[in-house]
Amino acid sequence: MKSTMRGLAAGAVIGSCVMAWSSNAGRDLVGAQGMHKPVVMKRIYTGTDGLSHVEDIPLERNMPMEKVTGVRVNVSPPGSFNDWHPGGGRRYIINVTGGGQLETADGILDLPAGSIEYIDDLTGKGHITRNVGKEPRVSIWLEFVDQKQRIGPLNPKAATSPHP
Repeated sequence: MKSTMRGLAAGAVIGSCVMAWSSNAGRDLVGAQGMHKPVVMKRIYTGTDGLSHVEDIPLERNMPMEKVTGVRVNVSPPGSFNDWHPGGGRRYIINVTGGGQLETADGILDLPAGSIEYIDDLTGKGHITRNVGKEPRVSIWLEFVDQKQRIGPLNPKAATSPHP
């Protein structure tokens, strides 16, 4: 009975996440000239300088993704703050509600509902996280099977940007 309830709860959370992402994603896809902007996730990684940086990873159909070993729902109250820290493990974080921010050596990155982070800064100075919204920030954490950190950008030629 408990496993059935957990399955239903997980399905409800993931379904809510997909609905939140799809409602926000459509607004962000079309730019000023009517051109479609690529949908990206923000990879937070440790550079060779020991500082955390941000890299845009375009989301494309059939792209390889990390294998996931577990799912966790995280709820941060309004005004919460976590000072400089490296990521506690490699994971995707899908923001469902709230207004989060993440600060790296590159600056401040807004994390609106529907945004996706790829956490890969397991060493060095790390990053700051804050909930700047007036409601709890709910996020889904998908823990990776492979916990081997990749130092530096995955695509050194890609432009990095702390802004969505």
